Amino acid sequence: MKDFFKSSPFRVLLITIVVLLGLIIFTASAGGSFLAGLLGFVSSPMQGIATTVTENVTEFLDLDGMSKDELKSLINSLKDSNAQLQQKLADYESVKQENEQLKIQLDITSQRPENRSIAASVIGRDPNDVFSGFSIDKGTLEGISVGDPVITNRGLVGIVTQAYATTSKVSCLLSEDVKVAAVCIERQESGVITSNIMTASTGLLRFNYLSGDAVLEEGDIVTTSGAGGTYPEGILIGEVKSLEKAENDISKYAVVQPSEDISDVKDVFVIVSFPGKGEGQSGVDLSQQPEGGEDAE
Repeated sequence: MKDFFKSSPFRVLLITIVVLLGLIIFTASAGGSFLAGLLGFVSSPMQGIATTVTENVTEFLDLDGMSKDELKSLINSLKDSNAQLQQKLADYESVKQENEQLKIQLDITSQRPENRSIAASVIGRDPNDVFSGFSIDKGTLEGISVGDPVITNRGLVGIVTQAYATTSKVSCLLSEDVKVAAVCIERQESGVITSNIMTASTGLLRFNYLSGDAVLEEGDIVTTSGAGGTYPEGILIGEVKSLEKAENDISKYAVVQPSEDISDVKDVFVIVSFPGKGEGQSGVDLSQQPEGGEDAE
């Protein structure tokens, strides 16, 4: 205890008490005006702010004299207004997305006016599909049919393998069932784009059946060749990452990075008509077309 009276905290406490006693004595002699003024100086700004806010809220809502039922009615009215605003925002976003699709479609059409395409949106993905296939919101009623190529403004994505009245299923380039006749124009090398479970897991493609003396380099562009009539000519597929020797040790193949992130596609365009369509058949298994005309879930 003796140590406490000698400690620094005790000295601070003692000085504080002395100062407070001095203020009390001074205030008493001054009629309390100094302490009142000091408190007023501190509290007045806060009182002013509180008063202003209260007056503004009261003026805005005019809550004075409102009954409980009237307050409930006001709250419900505000909820309705909020719901209407949210709906308008949703409609705006929908129109905005549609406008973006139309702009992209116009750009694609201007580049390839001979090809006719239909805009569509991805509406579902099968989590068990390791090849990133998906469903779109357009079908046979819009003119889409099995075998129609599917693209984005960045390049080829896949092909329609099931078509229903109002929806369709798309198999992507990563699928083992999809094969695309392709070409690297600058190197005068042609071959076939394929994939399998190994390459699909890394999001890459194989450009197979290249000649044994092929000299493709990283960054070379690969496009559709148009051979076989399944895909239109000149659609971008991707770019070369590396050139490898094939397992048979005779030919070569190139590892290709798709130009589009297939696993994250949200909006696509289905090419329903192009010059040379159907003149041959190139490497896609169309036997998945279901019997009957009901939509897939």
